[in-house]
Amino acid sequence: MGLLDKIKGNKGDKGNKRVQENVLPARRSVSEGGDMVKEPQQETPKKEVVLKDDTGRAYRVLSSVHLSEKTNALSTVGRYVFKVNPKANKIDVKKAVEKTFDVHVTAVNVINTKGKMRRMGRKFGKTSDWKKAVVTLKTGEKIEGLVEGI
Repeated sequence: MGLLDKIKGNKGDKGNKRVQENVLPARRSVSEGGDMVKEPQQETPKKEVVLKDDTGRAYRVLSSVHLSEKTNALSTVGRYVFKVNPKANKIDVKKAVEKTFDVHVTAVNVINTKGKMRRMGRKFGKTSDWKKAVVTLKTGEKIEGLVEGI
C-alpha cells in the first residue's frame, strides 16, 4: 500500500527500497583490491570545428571526390574531379568548390556519365546515371585534405 503510505506520511521500507534500487553501486579500482574495472580515462581536449557560413547549398551540389588513377594524376596538375548533383550546372559547381575549399576556380568541365548495365543472375539491371565535374584551380593552389597521388 505505497499510495496510502504516501498520503498518511508513513515512511515504510518499500519506499526506501525503490530509491536504493535505482542507485548504482560505487565502482572500485584495481588498486583498492576490487575486481578488474578500469577507471574512466580523462578525455583529451578536442579541436574546435569551425564551420563556414552558408555552405549548405555547396554540400548539396558536391556529392564526393572521384578518386582513380587518372584523377590522382590530374590533381598533381591542379585539376580535381568531383561527383556532383545531376541537376547542378557549372556555375553552381564553381561556387560550391570556392566556398567549401577556399580556392579560386578558373574553369569547370561537366560530364554526364551514363550508368552501366549489370547482371544479377538471369536478370539485367542498370547502375544510376551520375554527373562529374573536372575543376581547374588557379596556378599554385591546391585543395588540402584530398587524397593525392605520390
